[in-house]
Amino acid sequence: MYKYKILQSKLEELGVDAYICFDADDHGSEYVSRHFKARDYFSGFTGSNGTLVVTKTEAKLWTDGRYFIQASEELLPGIELMKEGEKGVKTVFEYLKSIKEQPKVAFSFRLASVAFVKTLQKCGVEAVSDESLADALWEDRPAREITPAWFLTNEEAGETQEEKIGRLRAAMVKEDAPYALVASLDDAAWLLNMRGNDIAYNPVNYVYVLVGKEFVNLYADEEKIAALRPELEARGITVKSYDEVYSDAERIDGVTLIDESKTNYALYEKLKYKKAAAVFPTTAMKAEKNSTEIENIKKAHIIDGVAMVKFMRYLKENAGKEKMTEISVADKLYEFRKQSEDFIELSFGTIAGYEEHGAIVHYEATEKTAAPVYAKGLLLVDSGAQYRFGTTDVTRTFVLGEISAEAKTDFTLVLKGHIDLAMAIFPVGTTGLSLDMLARKPLYERGKNYRHGTGHGVGYLLNVHEGPQNISMGGVRKSNIYPFRPGMVTSDEPGFYEEGKYGIRHENLLLCVKKNETEYGEFLGFEPLTLVPFDKEGIDFDLLDDKEKEYLSNYHRRVYETLAPYLDKEDEEFLRKITSEDK
Repeated sequence: MYKYKILQSKLEELGVDAYICFDADDHGSEYVSRHFKARDYFSGFTGSNGTLVVTKTEAKLWTDGRYFIQASEELLPGIELMKEGEKGVKTVFEYLKSIKEQPKVAFSFRLASVAFVKTLQKCGVEAVSDESLADALWEDRPAREITPAWFLTNEEAGETQEEKIGRLRAAMVKEDAPYALVASLDDAAWLLNMRGNDIAYNPVNYVYVLVGKEFVNLYADEEKIAALRPELEARGITVKSYDEVYSDAERIDGVTLIDESKTNYALYEKLKYKKAAAVFPTTAMKAEKNSTEIENIKKAHIIDGVAMVKFMRYLKENAGKEKMTEISVADKLYEFRKQSEDFIELSFGTIAGYEEHGAIVHYEATEKTAAPVYAKGLLLVDSGAQYRFGTTDVTRTFVLGEISAEAKTDFTLVLKGHIDLAMAIFPVGTTGLSLDMLARKPLYERGKNYRHGTGHGVGYLLNVHEGPQNISMGGVRKSNIYPFRPGMVTSDEPGFYEEGKYGIRHENLLLCVKKNETEYGEFLGFEPLTLVPFDKEGIDFDLLDDKEKEYLSNYHRRVYETLAPYLDKEDEEFLRKITSEDK
């Protein structure tokens, strides 16, 4: 019997009409440790975004456009794929509402955000707390991993714990909230200048932080925090056990500021008085990198650029001459990155998609699916790393041999969109919703598009995806209507995907900077942080206008001049050749 059918068989006994299964932890994290991948276990789908709903007679899984192809290949037989955002496809909430009048739906309240449960309730759904069913049915469930926490130095962070806590308290005063509950793992990491490895690729710890006017409580497993306890307590931070946050929440007699998208509903119910922040203060604060963080991020991108140049040379000189697969090229890139003593880990699992696999937006090769790589066609590689002082994320599409005229046109259209966004100058107050059109316009003009966002915020030795800003066309929501500010680091990654043929994406990280100020106000723009050449063999230069050509030429000159001093003679000569003015 398929695993999701075992869930179905228990609904009558539970007295509910449906059960919702997430890949989610208690903190609303985008990526989670293996312990929390219940949806993966019961459905077979391994993507980072998806919701499984089982009723007594049906099973459906919702995911976004990044995962349509992957989900269709991975889902267990009998589970219907619900393509979010597609015409005629009901949302999870619309579907549950349609089951019956006031349906009862069970799920773990610790794994569901306040925002999710409130939306269910608005739809007339009765939410039923269940913290044990999935766990009881999950055979050999991995334990929750506990890794040691460690501190960034003040020189690495550019701001002390005390200064950051002071800024949060000032924000609490403005919100008229004497308490603030920091439930988001990356917010907690930023606030305390503390990092860990509880989630692969995300250097965070499973902790909560409760801040009052005169106290700071850190809730964490003892073995995680033991070595840091003396220093924490010396700084006035009280260390308590991880689950003690629930009993403390019940005792708070005052308004607590929360983030409804990151606070789980079980904890929310314990609080007597709560106030939802439009954007949680620490989320906004950590998005605007300070001068120390910016300086260090630039160093990280030099190291990453060196690794990528070595990787590009390896591909160009060895494709077709030695055996390569999607897994082996990802491993090779990992080896080049590991050569730096400042390398910690990858910032996400490397996506190496050759030819038709490149059209699967968040493809992850396995021993079963990994395609051989030959000296022809396109190879899309989306990758990044965590260095001691910064996080990187870069996508390049490599031409390994002959490609069609259609592929070359698409390659260039995507590059045009990337450059047009990178060149943008805009007034203070501009949002990602407004900027998104710049990256899509060249594709729109040919009747083409892509089903993912154009850009996301990136942390400082933190999560590769962070808010509050992003660049997206996906409806009016907090993340794409939050205005850009100097110091924000955001990706610029338009793409195009021809199912069954190839995928193309060009991604740099951009630093938002002040450009000028006139009688019409302050104007902002972007400075590229990523230092990796674009593959000129894929570009139809006749499709680029003069400004785009000038931008590309200046970018390649900057890449060469910055990286050349760090390369040996052979790598430097290779970089000079691929960044030269010659087409």
